[in-house]
Amino acid sequence: MKTLRYGVGWISLAAAFVWELVSATRDTIRAILGNGNHLKPAILAVPLDVKSDLGITLFADMVTLTPGTTALEVSRDKQTLFVHALDAPDTQGAASNLKTSLEARVRRVLS
Repeated sequence: MKTLRYGVGWISLAAAFVWELVSATRDTIRAILGNGNHLKPAILAVPLDVKSDLGITLFADMVTLTPGTTALEVSRDKQTLFVHALDAPDTQGAASNLKTSLEARVRRVLS
């Protein structure tokens, strides 16, 4: 039973990542083809709930692979991931979206 939940967790993580890839690609294409004057780039401070080095690395890699975002640095105390976002008019909302869409699933599969 535990193996089944583990497998479902990884499938859920992969599906969420693919969804983020598709929607971020769409948004990035719109930004490139549209008038770039409306973009609000930002540096996001994303508080980390995932604590393992593997979890932080997986989450940061997924953020970087998603168009429009790049993981910049993890704080020395491993409490915060700094992320550059191409367009984040609502920085709190953008950070919250990263946590709920990807980090929560990473935490679930690696805990």
